[in-house]
Amino acid sequence: MKILVAEDDFVSRNFLQLFLSKYGEVDVAVNGSEALDVFKAALAEDAPYKYVFMDIMMPEKNGLDAAREIREIERDFGIAPVDEAIIIMATALSDVKTVFEAFKKSEATEYLTKPLTVEALTAKLKAIGLIKDE
Repeated sequence: MKILVAEDDFVSRNFLQLFLSKYGEVDVAVNGSEALDVFKAALAEDAPYKYVFMDIMMPEKNGLDAAREIREIERDFGIAPVDEAIIIMATALSDVKTVFEAFKKSEATEYLTKPLTVEALTAKLKAIGLIKDE
């Protein structure tokens, strides 16, 4: 299984990469533009990402815009909604407007509030089915 982490903060990016590497192959991008390039390349190689962890506030292209474009790319490739990548937005922002934008405008699947913790990430991964209860 392939996982893409799009995060400009070094510490958060490394935390996610290390934590998620137990569950699949993890690639990283440092901004929204790079995430789109990597995502498109994976689809073109018929090796799509199943999960995308995306920071909202990133340079060059923010996570909300990048997530929205990922959904457009998936539609262009003819990917059915049931087979779309699960996009988990992560941000230090936790206000209602940001949450609304993340889910409605960007078509994100889930939302995590920073700072990321092992407990919060584990709970979210269980909720989306990546981790099974033992």
